[in-house]
Amino acid sequence: MIPCPIVDHKNDSIPSETISLTHGITHFVVERARTARRWLSSINHPAAIDEMDIFELDKNNKDQDLSPMLSKLKSGINIGVISEAGCPGIADPGHRAVKYAHSQGYKVTPLVGPNSIVMALMASGFNGQSFAFAGYLPAKKPELTKRLRQLESTLRSTGQTQLFMEAPYRNGFMIDEICSSLSGNTLLCVACDINADTESIKTLTLSKWKSVDKKQYHKRPAIFVLGN
Repeated sequence: MIPCPIVDHKNDSIPSETISLTHGITHFVVERARTARRWLSSINHPAAIDEMDIFELDKNNKDQDLSPMLSKLKSGINIGVISEAGCPGIADPGHRAVKYAHSQGYKVTPLVGPNSIVMALMASGFNGQSFAFAGYLPAKKPELTKRLRQLESTLRSTGQTQLFMEAPYRNGFMIDEICSSLSGNTLLCVACDINADTESIKTLTLSKWKSVDKKQYHKRPAIFVLGN
């Protein structure tokens, strides 16, 4: 399980040992082939890109599509799993390759690297002993409002920090919806452009978020965190 940078050209966020181990692998299951090839080239992988065996795994693939690639594990070939950004297997389809490997008794090794979800939690100031990642919330407003209130209810009753994502072009809408749906004293952290030079991480009560200019978050990758 090979983490890649959250932000392009941020290879200094990847430990040298992770890069060294990646140099020894030529077979990969990836979320997006173009992104993976670009990153492998940027870390000066010793093998030619066009000689690598790269299988793109997305939501349209069926589990059986993985079999030809993962069957190579039987020959002792190491296979790397790479996400489009950050750690594979978290909020990406890489977990399917890992599930297969476990089912066949193969060793799975997670390497060290950045993860925007964990980094947002670290910087939020919220409870790190109990937390949950809800992924993408419903897109339509009635369902979204209901889900947000469920997350706030869980937060209130258990103290469990709640994390989720949104498509970057809908960040402003999401902040407005959170402010209009939940209590004004609930705390929200918006962790934006994590690991980039433009990184912005801010925790405020929802009553204060109402007066923040939301345009600054448009089309910027963000993690949303609700906490006490």
